[in-house]
Amino acid sequence: MRMGQYKVFHIHVGNRIHSVQGSENGPLEERFSFYDDKLSWYSKHDIINADSQMQSLLAKGLEINYGHFSNRKSILKLWQYGLKIRRLCKNEKYDLIHVFWGSTTALMTVIFSTRPVIISFSGSDLLGLKNSKGKITLSGRISKVLSIIAACLADSLITKSEAMKNTLPEGLRIKTTVIPNGVDFSSFYLIPLADARTRLGWQSQSKIVLFFSSGGAPVKNFRLASETFQKVKETIPNAVLKVIDGGIDHNDLVYYYNASDAMLLTSFHEGSNNSLKEAMACNLPVISVPCGDAPERLRGLTNCYVSKEYDASELAEVLIRILLTGERSNGRGFIDELSLSRVADRIIEVYEKTLQV
Repeated sequence: MRMGQYKVFHIHVGNRIHSVQGSENGPLEERFSFYDDKLSWYSKHDIINADSQMQSLLAKGLEINYGHFSNRKSILKLWQYGLKIRRLCKNEKYDLIHVFWGSTTALMTVIFSTRPVIISFSGSDLLGLKNSKGKITLSGRISKVLSIIAACLADSLITKSEAMKNTLPEGLRIKTTVIPNGVDFSSFYLIPLADARTRLGWQSQSKIVLFFSSGGAPVKNFRLASETFQKVKETIPNAVLKVIDGGIDHNDLVYYYNASDAMLLTSFHEGSNNSLKEAMACNLPVISVPCGDAPERLRGLTNCYVSKEYDASELAEVLIRILLTGERSNGRGFIDELSLSRVADRIIEVYEKTLQV
């Protein structure tokens, strides 16, 4: 059986947007929802990575359909979603189900699916949500437990980094493959800094540090980023911290990476941070704490750094040095393996192994 000859159903997550007019969630997309079996509006920011991965697999000739889980805290809705998965397996004769989130989403899928299930863990679903002090919340602990139970029942697992894989019980690692999200090189490429700043209307003389807060998510550890930047400001008065908290068209992000002088990553944990890889594709220097796969991704890159500890002084010292030199990184030359096409090939290998083609 060749890859193009069987059907795959993708299950994504995301919260429906109830009011399209005046939405603060940035660009929206219509996607099929399990909630009411209709097209619903979703924030493009929330679905872009799973959607890009799906498109890259379609380009390889696979037949893929998909649906979105919403209202995942409702036991009644989750049960209804599970019954719909059971009907899909029966009526549409899918060969396998690929679910792109752990916790309740994955658990309902493995319980109700009659076809082989692959779970892609993304980060907090397996590692647990953390509060602003870096402590795992109660909901984070529950999510971890549910993810592990789902992992035990799944046929194959995918994590975004080796660090994530190593949090799984040893017996589950044998069926786990590490595959980070890919990068769309047609969306992230090199632009002269001056041109990017003109596009965004940014001051040409400022030293700009980029920080992604994901809407103020505690796991991003903004407190450390702020402490670090205040120390930088003491030495470089014209330094500016650009906090990106959502609402930006994904197609415009390439200008933000190219218009900045450095990116700061201070998260308590990550799976495989997408903004780090996008920054690499634009040769933007990245200064990071040891989270996710940052140590692996930034190893050997010029003007990039991974700290040993979550220490503002250490981060600031390196950030000051990089801002003063004004030089870019060489990240673009280290990221070919993460093209969408190559990542799609690796996912197909997992599909083939799961189905024993």
